[in-house]
Amino acid sequence: MPLHEQARAFLDKMASAPQPNDIPIAQFREAAANLITTGPPLQIGKVENLDIPGGDGEKMGLRIYVPEGAGPFPVLVWVHGGSFVRGTLDMFDAGRRAFVKASGCIIVAVDQRLSPETQFPKPLEDAHAALLWTVANAARLGGDPARIGVAGESSGTNIAAALTLKVRDAKTPQLAFQVLLMPLVDAHCNTKSMNELADGYVLTRRQLIWAYQQYAPNADLDDPLISPLLAKDLSGLPPAVIVTIEFDPVRDEGEAYARRLEEAGVPVRKARISGMVHHFAGPDLIPTAAKLLRSLLTC
Repeated sequence: MPLHEQARAFLDKMASAPQPNDIPIAQFREAAANLITTGPPLQIGKVENLDIPGGDGEKMGLRIYVPEGAGPFPVLVWVHGGSFVRGTLDMFDAGRRAFVKASGCIIVAVDQRLSPETQFPKPLEDAHAALLWTVANAARLGGDPARIGVAGESSGTNIAAALTLKVRDAKTPQLAFQVLLMPLVDAHCNTKSMNELADGYVLTRRQLIWAYQQYAPNADLDDPLISPLLAKDLSGLPPAVIVTIEFDPVRDEGEAYARRLEEAGVPVRKARISGMVHHFAGPDLIPTAAKLLRSLLTC
């Protein structure tokens, strides 16, 4: 499908945006506001902010989104994207509310530490701490302790997918599902779509290589906790929803991950959003992901 006209307008708007390694990281973080469209907050059942001990015991923020109606609801521990280096709870607030409304799930949004100030594996440990807290508190939140999963978009999927491997190998806690939107699961950045869409679609191959250098500068890129696609064994992982975007450099690695999960016997619901780009997935992303998740939870 051709590039959607709204995606084209977004690309035109962002054509002069500098690459992050050309500007100070503080400026790159400020520029994120240009990628997020906000409006009046969508009304849902309840929103609560609180702090818990993160991976190192330091204070970490969570934002709890609860649907309207009576539970118990499925629960998603959601790790936000932002090339590992940027992103806030406020930045993704509208999307979290929309997903709760569309899916009927509680979302526990994680304000994990950012790189390069904090590097692998510490942001993953933050997500793990949030998951363990959620397991311990799911019933109090109105959630179903038997239906807890993890989610993320963009770089958040890297941490979320790594978390599924970490808890599978630890044999606790048991996850019921995972939701990966625009997955980053191969730190080598060398797929066909990565090379064909390397420039001109806002998210660039150069930016992704830089992002991994901020997150895991001294790590082995073959480590499955950095490149989940390269894990030798994906069996025993939770059922997955995977959504990719047509004009997205990370499209092929996300779709390869879905195939490998299926080959390992993991139930997968997947979709590709046509005509859109990584930072502008259009109005279909959240409804599509929510529909796939509802299908997964009722199968």
